[in-house]
Amino acid sequence: MWRSHVLDAGLDKLQDLLLAMGEGDEVSVPHAMEISGLPEGQCKAVLEALTRVGLMVRAEGDAYVRRHLAS
Repeated sequence: MWRSHVLDAGLDKLQDLLLAMGEGDEVSVPHAMEISGLPEGQCKAVLEALTRVGLMVRAEGDAYVRRHLAS
């Protein structure tokens, strides 16, 4: 499946941000947009997907909080 270089670069930047987050760190959709250069819908989709799999939890307002993963 073909993806643009802009999308790939944006997803790479967003991934770097998320990997650098520790337990309890927060990120908002606007901040994810600023860091990655991706549109709101794509940033929100990534954060919501991470919420569904248990890596993030949605906090009050626009924040997504990194959760601790039990080993």
